[in-house]
Amino acid sequence: MDSTYSYPKLRWPIELRMERLEEEDVLLLRCPVGLTPQPLLLVSAVAPIVTLFDGALSFQQILDRFSPQGLSSETLQQLIKLLDDNLFIANGKFHAASKAMREQYRSLPERLPALAGLSYPDTADRLALLVDGYMTAETSTDELTTVVGDVPMVCLVAPHIDYRRGGAIYGKIYPRLAQSRADLYILIGTAHQYSTHLFHLSTKDFRSPLGVARCNVPFVTQLASRFGVDRAFADEYLHKQEHSLELQLPFFSRIKPDGVIAPILVGGFHDIVSVQRSPSEWEEYNTFASSLAEGLTEWNRAGHTFCFVAGVDMAHIGASFGDPGNLTPERMREIAIRDSEYLAAIECGDKDRLFSHIAEDGDARRMCGFPTMYTVLDVLERIGQKFTADAVYYDQAVDYTRDCAVTFAGVSMGAALGK
Repeated sequence: MDSTYSYPKLRWPIELRMERLEEEDVLLLRCPVGLTPQPLLLVSAVAPIVTLFDGALSFQQILDRFSPQGLSSETLQQLIKLLDDNLFIANGKFHAASKAMREQYRSLPERLPALAGLSYPDTADRLALLVDGYMTAETSTDELTTVVGDVPMVCLVAPHIDYRRGGAIYGKIYPRLAQSRADLYILIGTAHQYSTHLFHLSTKDFRSPLGVARCNVPFVTQLASRFGVDRAFADEYLHKQEHSLELQLPFFSRIKPDGVIAPILVGGFHDIVSVQRSPSEWEEYNTFASSLAEGLTEWNRAGHTFCFVAGVDMAHIGASFGDPGNLTPERMREIAIRDSEYLAAIECGDKDRLFSHIAEDGDARRMCGFPTMYTVLDVLERIGQKFTADAVYYDQAVDYTRDCAVTFAGVSMGAALGK
């Protein structure tokens, strides 16, 4: 019996959660990076068994623990084989498949849409109808006229929640991108999957059913050379399935069909927040922020302009995310107050205030867009770019049945006069 069976161990990354399907609880296993294309659904009774697949307990130890409940050797072997066949076991087969996937993605000239046909329509006409519907429903003709002006836009903040829940905010904020005259858009957002690195660049063009957003390869390459090429692209494959940037593309393409991008994913600040030290004290963060600030300074000096487009959500709360108790309207009002403090720090461009807001409770609300927004504010400060927030829209997607809530906002930032 090889280690696959003798000491079974689930691989990483993996997403495990209980779901309700046709009035029955099931255990869902999903690959967040797309190595296993389809999720695997198992009866809920195996959940306690699967959680012991950590490589520390032997096959026999797991069998002994659950044999009083009727688990047989044959059933345990079948369960492990099913997981192995779907590449959910950490062994040679999984590692070979993972390496092949990374190499195959690295060879592609484009980042292909992962959510077309799933989270949004996969045809251009249907997707354009959907996107335009959100924008025209949420923004009047008068508003569209007033947002297009001479003040350069320096950042557009949009959600990355699905359109079903967040479409209204996408529709409100994206028409404001029409005022931008930038020739480079820093498309930046949350990297939801774990990596030992903080920042993940890509030189690929990003395709959606509405067209291709071309990457400014020289800019990204120069940024990588400043930051360190190896770590800049070590986990570029995380872009493959990441939705935080992909969900910007349909709206971005409708407003800026010829817009050129520099794609950046930002990892979590968990270690930084836990010790409550400034991100600038961390070499990797400080080197990247300095490198991006230098690159944008040179870009401006050459007579060009840029604009950040940030795909970020805010709070993730409720029992679905591990919180005790139940969500209530009163609790959501409290969250709205805390979220307004977070947004106020962004509006005034105060990165230290933003960090303090998160650190004071150890990021209890799981603000997944915080590292991205801290980076944006820091880089704008380093290059001396002041701004005013000329629009802020906020919303909450709350499911009291599943005890799950996500909050998000849209923010438009225009350059302050004299800058």
